[in-house]
Amino acid sequence: MTDKILIAFKSIGKNKNRNFLTMLGIIIGIASVICILAIGDGFAHTVTKGMGNHNTRNKVVIMYQPTTDDNTDGGFTNNDEAVLEKIPGVEQVKLASSVVEAGAKAQYKTKNVTMSLNKQPKHLKLAKGDYFQMSGASNGVYISEDLAHKLFKKNVLNRLISIDGTVFVVQGIYHISDMNYRPDAYVSKTIFKQLFANQISKDEARLSVAPKANKKWIGKRAVKQMKKMGEQKNIGTYEVSNPDQVSKQFTKILNDITYFIAFIAGISLLIAGIGVMNVMYITVSERRKEIGIRRAFGATSNDIRNQFLIESVVLCVIGGVIGIIFGYLLVAIINAFLPFKAVITAYALILSLSVSTAVGLIFGFIPSNKAAKSELVGLLKEE
Repeated sequence: MTDKILIAFKSIGKNKNRNFLTMLGIIIGIASVICILAIGDGFAHTVTKGMGNHNTRNKVVIMYQPTTDDNTDGGFTNNDEAVLEKIPGVEQVKLASSVVEAGAKAQYKTKNVTMSLNKQPKHLKLAKGDYFQMSGASNGVYISEDLAHKLFKKNVLNRLISIDGTVFVVQGIYHISDMNYRPDAYVSKTIFKQLFANQISKDEARLSVAPKANKKWIGKRAVKQMKKMGEQKNIGTYEVSNPDQVSKQFTKILNDITYFIAFIAGISLLIAGIGVMNVMYITVSERRKEIGIRRAFGATSNDIRNQFLIESVVLCVIGGVIGIIFGYLLVAIINAFLPFKAVITAYALILSLSVSTAVGLIFGFIPSNKAAKSELVGLLKEE
């Protein structure tokens, strides 16, 4: 096998220009597939990361949904929590909210803007101003560039704005990228709890269950108990939430779209395969004397077929490797312009090499088979 591979490399090296032009289609096709898969995988990773990682092991989440938009203050109560804790297999119940932002109205002179706000994070990159951790009943506020443009024309820092009747001082401005969601403003944790936390209802009940408990049964039992004894049962509904399943379904949809586009781009490999078949036919025609000599010295049809088939595969694999290298370079260039990072996975590399090998096998088989079936008498007559 090693000897046949070496012979294949020597044969390819004798007609470098012709074989390179043949490989060009493979190179372009593989590089395109690598780029598309990298962009798709990078986008899916960024989106699912933004959706959050949910540790649902030994946990069951029950969601409350109001029946009308008017009942925005409903949710789970302390009595509901006590009812859920009595369910067999439930070790602890924690009430939380799926929405951690509050709505408010910001006013500057005659301008009024509806906005969202949240408590200040530990780290925040500012476009303007100096960032520091506001403590206590601080009247400082950090606002987004979009909100700043709606309220002010220029000289935003240290301006006074009114948020739901409370006066705040603008300490800094931050940028919101297309891939990372942020609210319109941040205030200190103390101020947020005092003025805005009452808007956020407890619409999630997170049940910590025993390791050997049946999560599916506990979820059904919890929903049944809430429908029967929940204090907000008349103005809302209860259901089991599975955030990981939603995230997986969304990722699957993104991957399906990516693979479909990659398949369309991979059609160019079909054209490249036809080019490989053509050059292999030419190679077989040019080397009929060599075939005749090898047959005369005892080479079998399988030996001849395998030799030319190996040359076809080697030609395509070389093109695939070069295509992967070009794909890496293109992804590095594309990353400079994308709002997220395109990621080349091991799966994309294995797929590319597999496709290259498959093209060589499929489109190289017919010319190789023709060479194998050449009659020795006919080859000697030509000489």
